[in-house]
Amino acid sequence: MARKSRKPNRKPIVENTIVPKKSCAGIYVRLSVEDNGYGTNAPIQNQIEFLKEYLELHSEEFRLSDIYIDNGTTGTNFERKEWNRMLDDIKAGKIDCIVVKDFSRIGRNYIEVGNYLEKVFPFLGVRVVAVNESYDSKKQSFQSSMLMNSLTNIVNEYYARDISKKVTQTKRTMQRQGEYASGVLPYGYKKTQDKHFVPDMESAVIVKKIFEWRVQGKGCPVIANYLNVLAVPSPGLFRYMNGNASFKRSENTKWKSKHVSAILTNPVYLGHMVQGKTRSSYFEQGGKLRFLPKEDWIIVGDMHEPLVTWEQFKITTEKAEQSRQKHLHTLDVHKDIPHWDNPLRNKIFCGQCGRHMQRRSRVKKQNRDYYYYCVSPSEQIGAQCTNTYIHEEPLMEVLRKVTTQQLYQVDKEVMRERFSSMVAQEEGIPLDILDSLIERITVFSSNRIEVTFSYADIFRRRRHEELSDGFEKKEIS
Repeated sequence: MARKSRKPNRKPIVENTIVPKKSCAGIYVRLSVEDNGYGTNAPIQNQIEFLKEYLELHSEEFRLSDIYIDNGTTGTNFERKEWNRMLDDIKAGKIDCIVVKDFSRIGRNYIEVGNYLEKVFPFLGVRVVAVNESYDSKKQSFQSSMLMNSLTNIVNEYYARDISKKVTQTKRTMQRQGEYASGVLPYGYKKTQDKHFVPDMESAVIVKKIFEWRVQGKGCPVIANYLNVLAVPSPGLFRYMNGNASFKRSENTKWKSKHVSAILTNPVYLGHMVQGKTRSSYFEQGGKLRFLPKEDWIIVGDMHEPLVTWEQFKITTEKAEQSRQKHLHTLDVHKDIPHWDNPLRNKIFCGQCGRHMQRRSRVKKQNRDYYYYCVSPSEQIGAQCTNTYIHEEPLMEVLRKVTTQQLYQVDKEVMRERFSSMVAQEEGIPLDILDSLIERITVFSSNRIEVTFSYADIFRRRRHEELSDGFEKKEIS
C-alpha cells in the first residue's frame, strides 16, 4: 500500500491586488449671463456631454455622482444656487472631485478662483479637474503650476470686464436712441413685438386713477390703502399674474406708499422712454445696485402714448417735492439727537410669520426710542400677524439678564473667569459678547419672546452634546 504524504495540502498563493479608489465626481457647468439670452440650453448640454465623455474615457478613476448646472449665472461672483449646493455636497461627503471644462467655469474673479484652488479645495480634500487646461490637482498641485494658472484666471477676469463694458456700451447706445434695452416694463404699459410701449388697458386705468387721487390732495399712503381695499393687484403681483415668473416673490404683496410715489414721479407716463435709473456692475462698488440721480437718467421724449397730462404730472411732482422737504425738515429738527447702531441686526424674527422684524425710532421728549415691528400686515396679503412689536430698551435688559443666567448654567468657572468683574460692577454683558452668544430672538408679542443661544464662539472646548442638553432655548414671558 502506497504511503500517503503527511504534508498538508497547500493552496496556490493568490496575490492581493489593490483596486484604486474611484473619485466621486461632480460635474459643474455654468453659462454666463451674457451668453444666455437666446432661449436655448444647447451650450450647457454641450458642456455636460463633453465632461461626461471625459469621465467615461477615465472610468477607472472617476465615478459620476451628480451634475450641477448654473444656467445664466455670472462668473464674477460666487452667489450661485448650484455652486452652493455642490459645496454642501462636498461638506456632506457626497462628492470629493469637481470636474469642469476650464477655470472660467469656476469663476472669472482670479483672486477668489485662486483662493478656492489653492486653499479651500485642498483643505476639504477635493480633487479638481479642468479638462481644457489639462489640470488635475491629484497629479499636480496648484502651486507647481501657479504662474500659468494665475495668468489663466487673470485673463478670464479681463475677459469678463471687457464683455461687461461692451454690453453696457451697447445698451447705452440703444437707450439714447429711445429703444427699450432692459429693465422691468413700467406698470400701465405692455410691449409690442417691435419693443414699443402701448397702454395696457387693465393697469393703465389704475395709473390714471392714482394721478387723479393725488391731484385731489390724497396722500400716497391713503392711495395705497384705497387700492388694497379695492383688491387691486400690486405692480409685482400684477406682473406675476401675467406670466412673469421672476416676480413670484411678489405673489402676496400689497400696494405700498413707495409704489404709488414711484408711479407719480415717473416721466414714462408723459410718453417718454425713461431708462438708466440704476446701475449695477460687479467691477464697481462690489456689485451693489446704485440708484442714479435724475440728471443721469436717459430720457427720450414722445416715444409712446402718454397716460397723464403735463398739468397732472407737474402737480404730483410738486407735491412730491413738498413731502420731501417736509421729511428733511423733520430730520433736521432732530439731527442733534444721536442714532445708535442696531445691536440685534438680523437676529429678531416675528413669531407668527417668521419674517425679520424691522427697527424704527421715534423721538419723545428729546430721547430716541427704538422699537422692532413686523411689516407683514402692511405688506403681505392675508398676513395674520397681530400686535407683533417690542421696544428695544426693555428687550435689551431682559436679554442681558437671561444671558447671564444661561452662562452660569453652562459653565460657572468660565463665567467667573470672563464676566464676574462686569457683573460685579453692574456693567452688564458687552454688546459684542451678547451678539456672539445670541443666535435668534423670536417675538410672539411685546411680553413674550423666545431666545436661542449659540455657545460655539466662546465655549469651544465643550462638546456640542453637552451644550445642547437643556440650554439652547429660553422662553421668556
